[in-house]
Amino acid sequence: MALLHWKATLTSPPLHMSSWQENTSPCNWTGIMCTAVHHGRHMPWVVTNISLPDAGIHGTLGELNFSALPFLTYIDLSSNSLHGLIPTNINSLSSLSYLYLDFNQLTGEIPYEIGGLQSLTQLVLSFNRLTGHIPASLGNLTMLTDLGIHQNMISGPIPEEIVKLANLQLLVLSNNTLTGSIPKTLENLTQLNTLYLYGNQLSGPIPQELGRLVHFQDLELSENDLSGSIP
Repeated sequence: MALLHWKATLTSPPLHMSSWQENTSPCNWTGIMCTAVHHGRHMPWVVTNISLPDAGIHGTLGELNFSALPFLTYIDLSSNSLHGLIPTNINSLSSLSYLYLDFNQLTGEIPYEIGGLQSLTQLVLSFNRLTGHIPASLGNLTMLTDLGIHQNMISGPIPEEIVKLANLQLLVLSNNTLTGSIPKTLENLTQLNTLYLYGNQLSGPIPQELGRLVHFQDLELSENDLSGSIP
């Protein structure tokens, strides 16, 4: 019912969703996957995946009742026309591992509540119109391997809490308006292989501590206000 309600709020629901009908199981709908879960003596089928990239979806996420979908592990709604805010009640998805919302028209701030999604391994919010600061609560996402917030209008400093993400391999914060210095403590991200900070307003020196990140394959710091020598 939560999915059908969301479909009803979309501007001219796309053809991809024509299979979404009240008299059929969601497990047979395009873009929806189900898994059997243990529930007492029973093994009911529950919705675990929503995968509708580039599906022509025009609408908001605020109309999707996430609390009705507690078993979701995977959401890919990239390359659509989602607008409005990322709803704070997304933190009810305690099993969510993958969240791809890139290439949309989302606005407002990254909600602090996203830091409650402690099963997340990949969070990609690139190519939107998000504003405000990177919330310190992202430091709670200790399972995260990929964090992408490229090409938004995010401001403020790189929060020190990012260095708690010991499993992070990919950190993409490029093409925003971030200020302040590059934290020396990024050396704690020992698994990091890709760091994109280009196209911001970062200042100060390049920390020599970055040289301790022996898994680095790609480091891009251009188009900033950095000073000093290359360590």
